[in-house]
Amino acid sequence: MASVAPTINTTTPEDYARRINRVKPFAKRLHIDLGDGVFTDVKTVGITQVYDIDGVPFDLHLMMNHPESQFDDIVTLLPQLVIVHFEAPFDREAFFKNLRSIEIKVGLAINVETTIDQVKDVLPVIDHLLVFTGKLGHNGGEFRADCLEKIGQARAINPNLEIAVDGGLNQETGRLAIDAGADLLDVGSFIQDADDPEIACIAVEAIAEGIS
Repeated sequence: MASVAPTINTTTPEDYARRINRVKPFAKRLHIDLGDGVFTDVKTVGITQVYDIDGVPFDLHLMMNHPESQFDDIVTLLPQLVIVHFEAPFDREAFFKNLRSIEIKVGLAINVETTIDQVKDVLPVIDHLLVFTGKLGHNGGEFRADCLEKIGQARAINPNLEIAVDGGLNQETGRLAIDAGADLLDVGSFIQDADDPEIACIAVEAIAEGIS
């Protein structure tokens, strides 16, 4: 059974608080995006401005070059999972080792142009794969259904991977991702821009849980 994580992606502390408050009553897991404005053209709030919902596990997605520079702040936040990009320049092996030393799971994100063949050597040593199906760092946007074939390809290499999908997700595209084998849907604007974010989240969760 798959699950849903509302995404928090914003550029100001004030809007970060607003978005957290919109999902606070119902979120079971959070996905928090952090961009440096270089690796992705969107510069989000900084890691020192991030906070979570008490008692709700959260994933920290670092859309940035040299994510290892954030390690001390990661230690302070203690997310359950840190996701970094295959396409970013940094010492991946050392960073993963440091995360595991403080019992944080390691995740790898791949942009739409990156193939599973390019990351096949990394898949056996990570806990989580984030498959992008939209434009990195932006809420909403076009959903790339052709990227969903990566889920089965990755699963064949590491059957124990948790595989998430991010980008342009709603009820319709979420169903496509679940049918392709996704374990987790990271949902941004469909929830955040809804008149009632809880109803929107429940609608996607029904699909993820096989109810709808």
